[in-house]
Amino acid sequence: MSTPDETPQPPQPGTQPPQPGNVPPAGYQPPQGYQPPSQQGYQPPSQQGYQPPSQQGYQPPPTHQQPGQPSYAPPVGPNPAPPSGLGYSAPPRNVFGLDFNNIGQRLRDTTGVPNTLTTSYWLWIAAAALGVVANLANIFIYRDIFGALAIGTGIFNFVFSLLMAAVYIFIAIRLKEGARWARLVLSILGGFAVLSLLFLLFTLNLGLLSSAAAVAAAVMMWLPESQKHFA
Repeated sequence: MSTPDETPQPPQPGTQPPQPGNVPPAGYQPPQGYQPPSQQGYQPPSQQGYQPPSQQGYQPPPTHQQPGQPSYAPPVGPNPAPPSGLGYSAPPRNVFGLDFNNIGQRLRDTTGVPNTLTTSYWLWIAAAALGVVANLANIFIYRDIFGALAIGTGIFNFVFSLLMAAVYIFIAIRLKEGARWARLVLSILGGFAVLSLLFLLFTLNLGLLSSAAAVAAAVMMWLPESQKHFA
């Protein structure tokens, strides 16, 4: 039997039932000055004055450069744009540039081209024209010397000279438009013209005039004034 003091009392109005695991034992007294964690002014990290690195005065490390030395700049390749000062709109330097829309102006206009390179250009045109004339004349010369059987050879040489003249003229146009590849190709053709000139001097062929003009043109396009057009 239980005594009257041990009989459980009903809960008072406005009180909460004890939660299991959170109720201190009977008679427990917290230490003096103790406050629960919620009353110690705790703030989450977002409220403790944190700033991202971009707002903390970060500066990139200084570059190590010796006094008096110029700052480094990446190398710049050849300029692909056509030379400035031309009297018409030319294709870029590093393209083939086969365009017949304004071929007449491209053929005759030398505005903005250095004098030495202009001379070289017209010498290449002259070499192409003289080659055609020489091979046309050789048709009749071969006929008188070797007879009618040589006419076929003369005609073949004449047709070939027409094709070569067209190639010479087109590459010469690209030369005065500042195409570096055109100067390289014409330099090779100029080397062949030297060998041809030495041979034609002994045979007294009319083609020696064309070869002589090509050799002179190859020299003129490498003079210092001409080279500025390809910078």
